[in-house]
Amino acid sequence: MGLRSEPKPGPGLKTVVQRIPMNELIETCLDRLIARRVYDTYFPLHESKALRNNVTDANNRDLGDREKLKKYWATMRQFLKFQPLLLVRSYMGEKIAFYFAFIGFYNQTLILPSIVGIIIFIYGAATVATDQPTSDICGNFGNTTYMCPRCDKECPFWRLSDSCIYSNASYVFDNAATLVFAIFMSIWGRLFVKLWKRHQAVLQYDWDSIDFQEHFEPIRPKFEKEALKKGRKTNNPVTNEIESSIPIRKRVPFFLITTIVVLFTISISCTTLFAIIVYRVQMGFILNNTSVQAYSSIIITVTSAIMNLICSIALSLLYYWVAQKLTDLDLECHKYQSKYDDSLTVKIYIFQFVNYYSSLFYIAYFKGRFFEYPSKYGEPNSTGFQEQCDPAGCFVDLSIQFVVIMTGQQIVIGIVEFFMAMFGTIKRACCSRDDNTLEQWEKDRNLYDLNSIVLIDEYLKLVIQFGFVTLFVAAFPLAPLCALINNLIELRLDAWKLLTKYKRPLPFKASDIGIWNDIIAAVSHLAVLTNAAIIAWTSEFIPKMSYRTLQSTGISLVGYVNWTLSYFPISDYNATGLMPSDVPSDLTYCRYRDFRESIGPYYSHTTVYWNVTAARLAFILVFQQLVSFITYLIECLTSDVPKHIKKKIAHERYIEEHARWTSKKTEENFRNVVRISRDIPDNMQRKYGNSEYSDEMASPRDINLSATDISSNDFVEFSIL
Repeated sequence: MGLRSEPKPGPGLKTVVQRIPMNELIETCLDRLIARRVYDTYFPLHESKALRNNVTDANNRDLGDREKLKKYWATMRQFLKFQPLLLVRSYMGEKIAFYFAFIGFYNQTLILPSIVGIIIFIYGAATVATDQPTSDICGNFGNTTYMCPRCDKECPFWRLSDSCIYSNASYVFDNAATLVFAIFMSIWGRLFVKLWKRHQAVLQYDWDSIDFQEHFEPIRPKFEKEALKKGRKTNNPVTNEIESSIPIRKRVPFFLITTIVVLFTISISCTTLFAIIVYRVQMGFILNNTSVQAYSSIIITVTSAIMNLICSIALSLLYYWVAQKLTDLDLECHKYQSKYDDSLTVKIYIFQFVNYYSSLFYIAYFKGRFFEYPSKYGEPNSTGFQEQCDPAGCFVDLSIQFVVIMTGQQIVIGIVEFFMAMFGTIKRACCSRDDNTLEQWEKDRNLYDLNSIVLIDEYLKLVIQFGFVTLFVAAFPLAPLCALINNLIELRLDAWKLLTKYKRPLPFKASDIGIWNDIIAAVSHLAVLTNAAIIAWTSEFIPKMSYRTLQSTGISLVGYVNWTLSYFPISDYNATGLMPSDVPSDLTYCRYRDFRESIGPYYSHTTVYWNVTAARLAFILVFQQLVSFITYLIECLTSDVPKHIKKKIAHERYIEEHARWTSKKTEENFRNVVRISRDIPDNMQRKYGNSEYSDEMASPRDINLSATDISSNDFVEFSIL
């Protein structure tokens, strides 16, 4: 049977149920009764359409809160309007309302980055024809410059002009404006965290959750059961109640087991990444001798990114299962549900962080960094072969990978969620009676359960997207716009799902979005470093600035491409016995992208290489310090709590304290203190003599007790209401 109740559920419904004491013989909590199959389930009911309110529809039928939310919130027709958060909070509770407040605030703050990103993208596309390095690669210099084979013996020589398409695409995303956008988004990420804290403080005040403390939440039934087996009884210093606890020494081994499983699962993502790298290398070798050689780099990058996306989505399902199983086994023995949810959240986020970002980190910071020089490349099927960057750089690889992973993940997950919800609707419609003949509890019983994993999943999608928008946004300036469009749809889709496809949630009290605040803050700090490193190591900004400085060319980049290419003598190549058979006639040397000497046998790095490397490191330091200084000034000038909220809180506390200390009940309590005191402090005896205290002496104005006036033996317990 299902437990049902006609009145609206109060915020304390589940708390009252779970505060029932438990011992070895009595298990009365509803969750335990459900586990023992005494009951099937319990849930608050959605409002039926018959409830009366002040708002009517076109047919003049009175609308309840649920119907109002469906009509004015959970529909795409309202996607440009503000959310009725007070009504959402009233119907679903603060915990759900904070999620929708967060996504709504996030969408508002994405508007400015979206506009700036569009401007940056248009600038790159409009000025690509004026880029001197691209003109050199696509022009006569590129046609007459032979590049060294990408592998030994099996790969052919090729012209630099084969990278023309790649070079044009690279400039669109990697130009002078990229630096400006990277700085802007790094500051925006830190500023977003600050502004959200301020907005969160306003909501806490409006929703009366400022003083809400989660450590007063009930103990998890499963923890109590485990504590009875292997724990002990201790006194809770906050509540002064005797509670079950598990010593830390008994929990440490299980934390270690969980850590090992997490590391092993993460290694699966690394293995998948390695397999895709092997695919890229092999496809590069296969396409070298085909008619699509000029497009081979883009073809390989796009196909490998799609493969990576498919693997990431498949692995995400595995990671959810592993994280939930690890937490459900309760090896870590979490005392409170909030701690349980935090543990599950951290595990899933770590899994998904590695799952979605590992390929981007590889391309941005590792691809093409460890190869040596021609005749030392190896073969594609050898263990020591290293993947190389195009002469135009690895930036466009990062951009393509970013676009496919970010947009593909959002599109696929959105489509899957929509069709799963529709499939559930069709299934219930086919397997149940006409809704008009069902009571409300029967309709709601067939809906999905809104457990903690559902809300964690919704937050996770937003935070993973926030990572894309901040950590690697320099590679794709349209990322904020894509995120904004996706979130406008996601917000209304989530609202529709919660109102129509899920049971009504228990209205839990909450004061913030929990551990997600810490995760977002950590990502915003990391974004400063990643954006600095992308500009320094992946972008062409530092090499171009070094060329202008070292060659004293001003702003001109004439000769830049030639400056970035090293020479390798054909005679030295032939002496290795690895010379390809199709060597062009009269070719005395080939070129490859690096700063190395043209004289063997070691072809060591030139002074230019070390100058450029020093400039890269210096740029990272300056970039990080600049952004940190700007954000520090912003934090100094603004508080986490708006000034008007501080004034309101201070005023309310003053009114509360004034009413407490000026009430007649307070004076009566002070008189009672004096009457029941057995020992009179010495300082009071000197003031009033040895006479007995009268009621006139016992006013609050005449008594000023300090901590030293009352010893442990003279303790007087009293309360002021």
